[in-house]
This record gives sequence, C-alpha cells and structure tokens, in this order.
Amino acid sequence: MNGLGALVRLTLRRNRWFYLAWVLALGAMVPATAAAYETLVGGLAGDGALDLMAANPTMRAMLGPPTDLTTPGGFTVWRVGTFVATAAGVMGLLGVVRGTRADEEAGRTELLRSGVVGRHAPLTAAVVVGLAACALLGLVVTAGMSAVGEPVVGSLALGLGVALVAASFVGVGALTAQLTSSARAARGLGLAVLLAAYLLRAVADAAPQHSVTRGLAWLSPVQWMALARPYAGERWVVLLLPAALTALLVAAAFALESRRDHGSGLWTVRPGPDRARPGLLSTTGLAWRLQRGVVAGWLAGLAVLALAMGSLSGTFDQMVREVPQLAVVLQRLGQGTDRLVDAFFVALLGLVAVLVAVVGAQLWERLGAEEERGHAELLLATAVPRTRLALSHLAVAVVGSLVLLVAFAVLLAVPESVSRGDAGPVGSTVGAALALAPGSLLVVGLAVLLHGWAPRLGWLVWVVIAWSFFVVWVGSLLGLPGWLVSLTPWDPLPALPVEPMDWPAVLLVTGAAAALMALGVWGYRRRDLRLP
Repeated sequence: MNGLGALVRLTLRRNRWFYLAWVLALGAMVPATAAAYETLVGGLAGDGALDLMAANPTMRAMLGPPTDLTTPGGFTVWRVGTFVATAAGVMGLLGVVRGTRADEEAGRTELLRSGVVGRHAPLTAAVVVGLAACALLGLVVTAGMSAVGEPVVGSLALGLGVALVAASFVGVGALTAQLTSSARAARGLGLAVLLAAYLLRAVADAAPQHSVTRGLAWLSPVQWMALARPYAGERWVVLLLPAALTALLVAAAFALESRRDHGSGLWTVRPGPDRARPGLLSTTGLAWRLQRGVVAGWLAGLAVLALAMGSLSGTFDQMVREVPQLAVVLQRLGQGTDRLVDAFFVALLGLVAVLVAVVGAQLWERLGAEEERGHAELLLATAVPRTRLALSHLAVAVVGSLVLLVAFAVLLAVPESVSRGDAGPVGSTVGAALALAPGSLLVVGLAVLLHGWAPRLGWLVWVVIAWSFFVVWVGSLLGLPGWLVSLTPWDPLPALPVEPMDWPAVLLVTGAAAALMALGVWGYRRRDLRLP
C-alpha cells in the first residue's frame, strides 16, 4: 500500500469542497427541522392526529415509517431522516466514483501509478476519504440535534445511522467503478441501485401493516437508519446491517480490481459498428448520442416516481376525514389551496422542477467534460465552429429538461384522470409544469454563462440548486423570512392552478434564461479552451 498517505491527502484536497458542501447542506437540514417542530406540527401531536396522518400509506411512501412523532427528534427522523440518509448515499456514491473511475478515465491514476504507488492505493484513498466524509456528516448531525436540545443517545443513533447508510453507498460506488469502464456508467449504475432501494422502501412502507410486502423494507439500505428507531427505543443491532454491507462491498471492490486491467471494467465494452449512423454526422446528433443514456435513466426514474405518487393522490380525502388538521399542513405546502390534490401536485412539481434543473445542468456540463478530455479540441480542429458545438449541447440540455418535466406531469396526472374519466387533470398539470419550466431553464442559463466566462466558478450552479431544493423540501414549513425563501429561480413563477397565470413573470424569467445562454455561448467563443 505504498503512497497511501500521499494519495489520501491528494484525494482530500481535490474533493474537499465537494464533500464539505454536502455535509453542511445535509447537516443543517436535520436540526433545522427539529428546531421548527412546534411550527410544523402545531397541535397535531397532542391528540394523536399526527400518528394517524403518518400511518396513511401516502405519507409513509413519501416520508418513511414513523417512530415517535410526539418528540422533535422522532418527528425529524420521519420528516427528513430518510431523505437525508438517501442524499448522503448519493454523496458517498458520487464521491468515490470521482476519486476512482473518473480519475482513471482522465489518466490521472495512470500517472500516479507510474510512481511508487501500490495497486490498490488509489481505490483505498478514495474509500477512506469517502468514509471520513460520511463520519463527518454523522458527527454534524449528532452535534446539531444535541445542540437543539434532543437526547444525546437518540442523536447519536440518528447520526450513526445516516453515516452508515452513506458508507454503504461508498461501497456501491467502489464496486460499480470496477464493473464499468467509464465514470458515467459507474455513476448511472450506482444511482440506479440507490433509486431501486428507495422505491423498494416506498412500496414496502405503503403496504398494509401485516402484509408480507411490508417486510421488504429490511432489504432497502436507505431504510436501515429509520429501522434503528432513533429517539424511540434505539435498536443498535440494526446498524450492523449497513456496516456489514459496507465491508462486503468494499472487499468485493478490491477483489474485482485485482482481476481487471487498468482503464477497463469487468463488463467489456461492445465494439461499435464499422460505419457511423447518419445522426452522428452532426454535432447535435453526437451530443445526443453522448447524453441519451442520462436522459433515459432520468426519464425512467421520474416516470416511476410520477406513477407512484399519482396513484396515491386518491387517498387524500380519506386522510383528511381521519385527520382534519392535515388539511392545514397540505395547504401550506400547496400555496394555500383548499383542494388537497392540487396542493400535493403543486408541492411535487416544485420539487421535480429542481430535479429537472439538475438534469439540465448535468447535460450541459458534458461539454466541459469533453473539453477537459481533449475531445472538443479534436472536433474544433475540423470545420465545426465553437458556436455550433455549444448550441448542440445546449439544445440537448434544454429539450431534454423540458421533455422530462412534461413527461413527469403527464404521468403524475394520469391516475386522477383515469379515476375521473376525463383528461382535464393532465392538461392542468402539464400547464403547471410548463409554468415552472423557465426556472429550470434559468439554472441552465447560469451554467452556460459560468462555463463561457468563468468555468472555475461552475460550482455556483450547484449552490443555487442545493438552496432551491432546501427551500422546496422544508423551507416553506420552517417559517423562514419571505425574502430568504424568494431567493430561488422559481419564486417569481406562478404555482398553477393554485395561483393565477402570470405571463409577465413567465416571460421575464424565460427572457433572462435566454439572455444568460446567449452571453454564455458568446463567452465560450472568445475564451481559450481548457485543455487536459
């Protein structure tokens, strides 16, 4: 394991801001929810109404299994605990792929191995740093919950559960990095595993209490933190599951690394055809060919989410009959509407609009990756102008984002349309999604602007996305100042059908997005290429 210390320091230096941003964002969300417990639940906890609400299949599928909802700690585990554990898994997965397969694909690992470095040292360094980041997140969560007055034992169980769930996906990332031959494939496979685990949890939690399906929750790693029951009679033995899974996956990753050649994965890449298809004769066709896997993966995931959430919307009337106070909570989520299905759709579309912005930024950033790998330089050495190359990737980002948002809206409303026997809900939901689309395009425009003029500041786009996600997920319930909540690209846009259509706001945000894109493409024409 020669050179391990130096590689750990190098990996930590190259990824410190990536991990720090995740730790601070997720670590702040947990105690903030606990501190706002009284504001969030009001009088729901005292008369058992909150327990009735949490027992509803819709709420269980969305938020996870409830524990003790009469305390701020138990409520926090239910309201944001499963989400934070899942997001921490994303952090661990992406972080270890950055330090393994991505560096190997870029040639950095080969350069390091030309020195006195052990074969497994790069993978070990990436895993060590990833596990350290998970441990730091667990410490931040534990300290934050203790600081707001929650029991130390429960806080420790929550922090340890989040850290171990994240660590298990460090193992998933280490394993997929050995199976695939590219960082994109490793990330895609790992995220597919995480999404499958989350959907398995949602299906299991929504099942009847004595159903066999309910037991499937034990097979989902993202559920193990909640099953450890922080603040509700902690079951410490449950936390041995993610610890054991982490050890097993990491050991498998090291074993597989010994069996594969450098630069390749265990899954061989099929040779392509001897002649290119006509679509690859254009820059737009090439950009789509490079990105179609990303779009297809997101489309599949959002389709499953839309159908699952849409099918649960029919249970709101029964929920409100059982828990009348729930109407107040849902109305706050849905901008004050009296129709609970609309409130649910408004809140969900606001969340998915941010996810679509993530997709748009991800699709656009492929141009930066092609530039850093030297591929863009090869294209530009031919008769391809820079503007055409940039617009090709921008077209895929814009069209792909819009298609995903509209597809989600259609599938979300299909169950209600079927139950009502008319297509009205589909049309209104698509209209609501399109009204939010300019906000997603504004984020893409910011990404284009930064790439064209200041590529090193591209991380600012993810700061905007992270803040918007926080506001959408819990900001409306935490009683934050209005000016602070309004600092998102979607705030000026109307939340249809709750609010009336505001054409000036929609056109203004759309125009701002187009202006940022134009300025970014102009800047890309003028600056030097970022060479590998």
